[in-house]
Amino acid sequence: MLKVNNLSASYGYVKALKEVSIKADQGQIVSIIGANGAGKTSLLRCISGLVKPTSGTIEFLGEQIPKKPNDIVKKGIIHVPEGRKTFSGLSIQDNLLVGGYLFSAKENEEELKKNYELFPILKQRKEQYAGTLSGGEQQMLAIARGLMSHPKLMLLDEPSLGLAPLIVNQVYELIAQIRDRGITVLLVEQNAKKALGLCDKAYVLENGEIILEGTGKELLCSESVKKAYLGG
Repeated sequence: MLKVNNLSASYGYVKALKEVSIKADQGQIVSIIGANGAGKTSLLRCISGLVKPTSGTIEFLGEQIPKKPNDIVKKGIIHVPEGRKTFSGLSIQDNLLVGGYLFSAKENEEELKKNYELFPILKQRKEQYAGTLSGGEQQMLAIARGLMSHPKLMLLDEPSLGLAPLIVNQVYELIAQIRDRGITVLLVEQNAKKALGLCDKAYVLENGEIILEGTGKELLCSESVKKAYLGG
């Protein structure tokens, strides 16, 4: 479904990505783990069109992705950014409807129903301002807003950041349910144990380069991964 080939990107003189290549197949959860500043967010921003690569290619469903972010969304790639980025002065329901701006009122109504079934807490508080929600509820809202765009591929950037362990578990259960809907997930995380425990395939990104890849189970058992990311 997604094929990133020898992708490089820079911010001025700083190289954020150095010939990165990854793949994600239909219905997989693919995790990208690495330390803060390794280039994980830059990779997602290149895929969603927010950063222009200096070299390399990104293919989605066998075609080069469009250059403009809104056209990338139309193709079915949704980016749920680090820090949630919900619209604090809008209600939960209006935040969700913003996510469905490409679709008709009828389609949005159907998608709202699905999302409220998946996120019952959001249904209970749909008239409440997003800015009044807890961090975990805002993360759920950000994911639900992404689902309103009918994605084929969802890019999730640090969904567990700043959340209590119990809420992290809930978020990861939701990610598994999203995968079970047939949506491919590219998951960027510093919480390596959770990310590797859930994913089908994983990559380790260090200083802008892929240094290791394998299944989630393989990387959980890797001595170098244990030492660097799992406290082992």
